[in-house]
Amino acid sequence: MAALGDGDENAQLIQSHARIKNQYRSNLQEQLIRRIDSFILLFRKKLEKIRQWIAKDKMIGRFRSLLAHWTRGIRRRLAGDRYHPEEHYMRGPGPKTRAKSAGRASSTG
Repeated sequence: MAALGDGDENAQLIQSHARIKNQYRSNLQEQLIRRIDSFILLFRKKLEKIRQWIAKDKMIGRFRSLLAHWTRGIRRRLAGDRYHPEEHYMRGPGPKTRAKSAGRASSTG
């Protein structure tokens, strides 16, 4: 290694500067890596919480639909048959109309 004042001062300064720069760079890289790792860990925890929340919401939704299905079934059993209007309204001419029209057709013909 050259001593100070023998003409290699610039080379020594450049080498020491490069060494310091590399140390500083490695320190910065370590800090960045630590920050990124901590961010990833926090992000994973938050993702897990979100997943649990979504799963809980799905379970609540499934339970609600099951409960609604059960209550509809109980209501139907308690209320009996519902009113169906198509069973009570006349669909086309009845037997009296057919008898009248059959009598007219035979008397005119």
